[in-house]
Amino acid sequence: MAVNQPSSMLKNISRLLRAFVLYLVAAQWSMCAPAQPLRISAWYWLNSAPREEWDGDFRNMAKLGFTHAALCWGLNAAAWTLRADDTRYALESCRRAGLGAYLIVWHPVHNSLPRRPEFQQVDVMGRLRFSFDTFNPKWRASQWKQYLQRLATLYVREPAFAGYIFDDSFGIGPVNTISGLEGTSAERIISYGEDDRSRFGKSPPKEQSDPLWAVWTETRAAWWKDWARDTNRFIREVDRNPRHEIYLEDGEYVLSDEARNATGVDFGRVAKPFDAVGAYTVARWDGTPDSSQRAAEQTRRVLVKTRAAIGPDKKIIYTFWAGNILELRTAGPAKYPTFEQIRDICEAALKFGIRHLDMYGYRIGDFIVTDENWPLKRPPASGPYPLTDPFPHKYLYDRPELHERLQEYLHALRGRTGKRTVR
Repeated sequence: MAVNQPSSMLKNISRLLRAFVLYLVAAQWSMCAPAQPLRISAWYWLNSAPREEWDGDFRNMAKLGFTHAALCWGLNAAAWTLRADDTRYALESCRRAGLGAYLIVWHPVHNSLPRRPEFQQVDVMGRLRFSFDTFNPKWRASQWKQYLQRLATLYVREPAFAGYIFDDSFGIGPVNTISGLEGTSAERIISYGEDDRSRFGKSPPKEQSDPLWAVWTETRAAWWKDWARDTNRFIREVDRNPRHEIYLEDGEYVLSDEARNATGVDFGRVAKPFDAVGAYTVARWDGTPDSSQRAAEQTRRVLVKTRAAIGPDKKIIYTFWAGNILELRTAGPAKYPTFEQIRDICEAALKFGIRHLDMYGYRIGDFIVTDENWPLKRPPASGPYPLTDPFPHKYLYDRPELHERLQEYLHALRGRTGKRTVR
């Protein structure tokens, strides 16, 4: 271990220097480049509200100053191809309200696409994960291509449609079923299915101490790049409108060495085919004096790491939780974030040069399900959809104490003109 410490230290210093240089480049670009129109979006679970409330909610979002909604069928990211009439109504409702609309079209676990064992992810323990083997070219050329092209065909001509969001894209899923165990870090290493082993050409290593580990990690990074290339190609074969962005995002974990070892993901490489990327943050406000400062610093830290990974030119959409995960399941209304805490995160991102702020969220339902209740809670192919369990007074929709100042602030942001400034 002692022999490896200097090498590890040099690698860490190199990463920090690279991140700092790219931060300076981003700052210089921000100070000199003409400002692009600011986009401000918020996530909205369609099935967290009755359809007859969508119009009013979207009007209120526009009144608050949001320019776009990030629409989601909660608990089933594949419901766009099942509930086309409702989706078109939602898009038209956004148009009437003056909002553009992104669709969250992918979540590796919360989707009802049929699972076939040969196309599921396999972990280092040899267990099926409740997600898909995105590295399998046969899966991509069949089920994946059909799904993406069908949903693109359905909505490409909708006036409000703004793009596609791929959420939590590098999650490996629980073991076997949607309420299965996640496992330890050592158990969450993936890509040990028959197709993966065959294409690797030998038995893949299972531990980082194996001499083949670097080759195995690099191989999976190349497979992620293949997935990214095919994903964008399948969509663009149908949707050639450059204004329809294809946005890749996951939590800040995706930037870590642990994520790279577990999944092989090299965020900079997998990001290249996408129009925009992001690593979202989940602040934990607890009322301590430095709580707000920690959240703003988290924003700056993640943006520096993201820019270091993807280079100076790729668009970053910065998504952050506008709900407090520490209070989601506590009794009574949330105390945090306050308006000032939301503002501080926005300002930190804007100073970095971000021109698309994305908040999670406006109206959100409970995302925890079990094997027993998931089929009952997710949007079905036909008939009325069930409402997701609510988080009362935890997100922007029913925290009216935030609205007046947030409205004033967001409209003021959109009114800012001239060149970007970094302080």
